[in-house]
Amino acid sequence: MAQSNPIHDLVAANFGPVAAAYASSPGHANRKALDELVQLVSPTSSDAVLDIATGAGNVALAFAHHVARVVAFDLTPAMLDQTLKTAAERGLTNVETVQGFAEDLPFEDESFDIVTVRLAPHHYADIQKAIDEMARVTRRGGKVVIVDTTTPEDDELHREINELEKLRDNSHVENYRPSHWRSMVESAGLAVAHESVGLYTDDFKMDFSDWVERIRTPDPEVNELRLRFRSASPALAKSIHLEFAGDRILFVWDQVTLIATKK
Repeated sequence: MAQSNPIHDLVAANFGPVAAAYASSPGHANRKALDELVQLVSPTSSDAVLDIATGAGNVALAFAHHVARVVAFDLTPAMLDQTLKTAAERGLTNVETVQGFAEDLPFEDESFDIVTVRLAPHHYADIQKAIDEMARVTRRGGKVVIVDTTTPEDDELHREINELEKLRDNSHVENYRPSHWRSMVESAGLAVAHESVGLYTDDFKMDFSDWVERIRTPDPEVNELRLRFRSASPALAKSIHLEFAGDRILFVWDQVTLIATKK
């Protein structure tokens, strides 16, 4: 059994009190994006699905309508409580929750047909170990589905974007580049069947105020972030589609989607 480390403790402290906000977050709960992901994965009615770092259960509940069983797995009890609450509101009876660390999944080898994670790996304390665990619990021929915010391959943009994320949320570890993702997935013995890079939200931009308020970023960091966005280099501004509308700061991250199969 893995032991908690400082990153796990920060994640629990930061996200536990704001579970409800992630059930209605415009990006995390984007029904269009969730439906498109389910369609891309093409689950069957007999599939067993594991959704790791489920947060408020957005992905788990989206798949629950199409499969036999879903296990929503998360480090934070409040997030799991929110998942069950929303499942009950939607009349879903095939969803269960399990608490634990992504780096040490409490499941037998080859237990699931589909293993998913969305918008969470940038918080993992040991990213390669977590991916190895995803591969371990996936059945032969099954699918590992990863969706997360990413950065350009450019070193300076990679550094700047991760600094912004870390200022906003001190449990952030790293947004990984697509090339890094491919390497990590293949190192886990998985074969990449689909890879695409798009926008975290393609039908609207993130609002700076909502972004910092959702995770309760402290005022000094909010002020520093506001300054960095206002003084962003042309390359950074272009990369994140930065826009100013009066006092509002609007932007969007890149997002990578990987579907890999277990050989």
